[in-house]
Amino acid sequence: MSDDPFLSVVIPVFEGEQVVRATIEAVQAHAARRGWPIEIVVGYARGNDRTGEILDEACSDYDNVSIVDTTEHFGKGGAVRGAMARTRGSVRCFIDADSGVSFDQVDRALELLAGYDIVIGSRYVPGGSPGRRSLGRIVLSRGGNLLMRAFLGLPFADTRAPLKVYRGDVADCLFPMLRLEGFGFDTELLFLARKLDLRVLEFPVRWESGDETTVKIHRDAIRSLLELLEIKWHWARGGYDARGSPEKGSDQSRRTT
Repeated sequence: MSDDPFLSVVIPVFEGEQVVRATIEAVQAHAARRGWPIEIVVGYARGNDRTGEILDEACSDYDNVSIVDTTEHFGKGGAVRGAMARTRGSVRCFIDADSGVSFDQVDRALELLAGYDIVIGSRYVPGGSPGRRSLGRIVLSRGGNLLMRAFLGLPFADTRAPLKVYRGDVADCLFPMLRLEGFGFDTELLFLARKLDLRVLEFPVRWESGDETTVKIHRDAIRSLLELLEIKWHWARGGYDARGSPEKGSDQSRRTT
């Protein structure tokens, strides 16, 4: 493994035996074509399939792949936060285990990051594509976004597309602050980024639907609403510790768009 990786790629996974190895291979191949020294850190929650065995094989095959067991902090937020704590790259990103947003789209994000602190993929800005999805998934995604705008005052069109890229110092600041362990962690992170006056840019991505076997529409709709309430509650109580945040006005901090 490189002593100083340029890019750290976090992949959260739970019962992903059908998809995770292909995603790791796609990341490795794209990084090799670009000549990037990278590391891949997988946030793995134990389940009832062969995901753990497949990840062990990937670690044997690649010396830049490592695994963090995040079962104790079960949920996508817990997996991403746990894995991100082990990253060392000057740039950090995360993608989904099923490669819903293909990793090659990171190229544009890296170009844009030169002028921003965080660059997030969006399916709902001009040039983006949400793919083919069920009506329930569309309602959950768009309805949740409307609630987020109204309740948290965030201007973003899409907070949950699975491709987000962070400056390393920004990731080191924001991820330890997170409190949510479910899907709402990325909304929480963008809420905190705005409170810290960081500059965030959305850029268009193409999303391809997968089986979505771990997503339950009604359950996750209720959880999403509760997570918005949690964010407001933690903020009102002073529950977010911003020590170590990038200094405002420095090269490491710019105003939010």
